[in-house]
Amino acid sequence: MALGAILGAVFGGVSSAIGTSQQNQQNQEAVARSNKYNRQLYDFQVQEQGRQYEYAVEGLEITKRNNEANLQFQEGERNQQYDYGMGIRDYEFNQAMRAYDASVSGALQQQSFNDLAFKAATTDQDRLIHEQLLSISFDETQTLLDYGAAAAGLGLQKRQVKGAAATEAQATRISALKATGASVARGVSGRSAAKNVQGMLAETGARQAAIVDALMYNLEANEQQLFKMNQQLVLDKAGYAMSRESAQLTDMASRAKLTQQMLQATIDASNRISLKPEIAPPLPKPMALPRPEYQEVFKPGTPPPPMEGVAMQANMFTSILGGAMSGAQMGAQIQSSFGSGGGYKGKQYDYSRGAATNAFTPGTTGLGSYSFGGSGFSPTGNSFGIGKF
Repeated sequence: MALGAILGAVFGGVSSAIGTSQQNQQNQEAVARSNKYNRQLYDFQVQEQGRQYEYAVEGLEITKRNNEANLQFQEGERNQQYDYGMGIRDYEFNQAMRAYDASVSGALQQQSFNDLAFKAATTDQDRLIHEQLLSISFDETQTLLDYGAAAAGLGLQKRQVKGAAATEAQATRISALKATGASVARGVSGRSAAKNVQGMLAETGARQAAIVDALMYNLEANEQQLFKMNQQLVLDKAGYAMSRESAQLTDMASRAKLTQQMLQATIDASNRISLKPEIAPPLPKPMALPRPEYQEVFKPGTPPPPMEGVAMQANMFTSILGGAMSGAQMGAQIQSSFGSGGGYKGKQYDYSRGAATNAFTPGTTGLGSYSFGGSGFSPTGNSFGIGKF
């Protein structure tokens, strides 16, 4: 049993040393690969962080340029609208002034026409009143002429009546004298002759009285006719005066109506003049648009490099000691099994657990695959067979 334990201890110690060395080397390689990857990842992240910063800075510059271009465009558009609005303001004022000037010109022309029409109407009215007064004067003159002629005719008639009466009276006296003379010449005397003479004188006196009466009647009729003519003359003069006054009043009314029409035409012409336009107040000048304030892109600092990992290293002494103890125990058991005879039935021991399972086939010389590491071994480690070390 001592030889088996010794061989098992040697086998276990060597196996544990080899397994521990390989495991430590694998851990170091794994940590080295991890450190290399972490360093590459760190460098990549630092590089990407720099690229992101440069990208953000460039994006900020692009945003600034775009915003400035947009603001300048808006300012240009507002200036253009301002210039257009001022142009429309001047155009509308000029158009309003043209309309105002046209209305003033039309009103002046209308007023000139009104003045000409008023002068023409005044001239017509002057001619009308002149003709009316002239017609009245002609009628009045004709009336006076007719009156003068009638009065002269009455005077002539009066003289004729007087002359005829005087002639007739003279003829009557002469007839009476002739008759008296004839009677005396006949030699008649006495009372009969006196009576004849008296009869003749009485007849002559009666005739003369009749002549005088006729003369008086004719003279009175002549005076009545003259009085009637005088009254008619007075009436005619009063009618002509009234006609003249009426014509003058009509002329005044017509002139007042013409003046009223002239004033109304002047008012109408003045109403054609539109209100004098005034230019609208200027548009407010566009102000410069406010510029936004930009915050500089945050520049990140360089992060600390990744901490290098350290590979976990198993204690070689502890591993060899544990492997030797396990190997000694296994060797003692194997030797014990072979010493009892009958051949080895094949048991598989899990020395890390202290349990055994069937793993060997009877009649074979191999013991299976075992690995030793740490303070014991397990069936998942290094492979070896009995009789190969």
